[in-house]
Amino acid sequence: MVKSNTAFRPIALVLAAGRSSRTAPDHKLLAHDAAGQTMLARTVSTALHSNAEQVVVVVPPDKPELSAHLSNTFQNEQKLHLCLAHDAADGLSASLRAGIEAAEALKASSVLVCLADMPLVSTGLLNALLAEHRRHQAAATAPDRGGRPGNPVVWSSTEFAALKQIRGDKGGRALLQALGQKVHLVPAPLEELVDFDTPERLAVYARLPAQSG
Repeated sequence: MVKSNTAFRPIALVLAAGRSSRTAPDHKLLAHDAAGQTMLARTVSTALHSNAEQVVVVVPPDKPELSAHLSNTFQNEQKLHLCLAHDAADGLSASLRAGIEAAEALKASSVLVCLADMPLVSTGLLNALLAEHRRHQAAATAPDRGGRPGNPVVWSSTEFAALKQIRGDKGGRALLQALGQKVHLVPAPLEELVDFDTPERLAVYARLPAQSG
C-alpha cells in the first residue's frame, strides 16, 4: 500500500502523439464513427466526463490538425489542457514523459493514463479505476485482463519518477511487471479494452453508433 500525504487530485492523460503509421496516410485518431465523431474526440470526451480533475491530451508537434480539432470540438472547456510532446518521434515513452511532467505541474496525486486509440473505454470504467485506486492506495491500478493489467492505468505519484525514466517506443508495461502484487486489478468489460490501430479496425470504428457514456 502506498502512503501519501498528498490530497487526492487525479489527472487524466490521453496519449495522442503516436505516429499512426499502420493507418497511413489516414490518421487513425481523426477517423469518424457512424455518428461523425472522431476517435480522438470520443476518447477525450470520455475522459472529460470522468472524475479526473483535469484532462491533459498529449499531441505531437508535427500534427497541428490534432490540436486544432480538439480546440474546435471542446471550445471553452476549462478542464482540458493540450501538451506537446516535442520528442514524440522517440516513441510512446516521450508522450508519457511529457504527460507526466504536465500532470506534475497541475499538482497531480495520480495520473489516469488513457490511450487515444481505445475509444470504447467507458466513463464508468475510468471512474471505477479512480475509485479503486483511491480506496486501495496502490502503486498502480489497472483493468484485469485475464489476470494481467490492461489499459488504461492509474499511476500513483510515487511512480512518476520511474515512468519518466522509460525510453523508446514503450509505455509502463515493464514497470507494471516489476511492481507485481503492488498493482491493483479491477474487473472490467473486456469488450472495452480494445484498440483501433489498423485499417481493418478503422472500418469497424466507422460502423460504431454514437457514444453512449
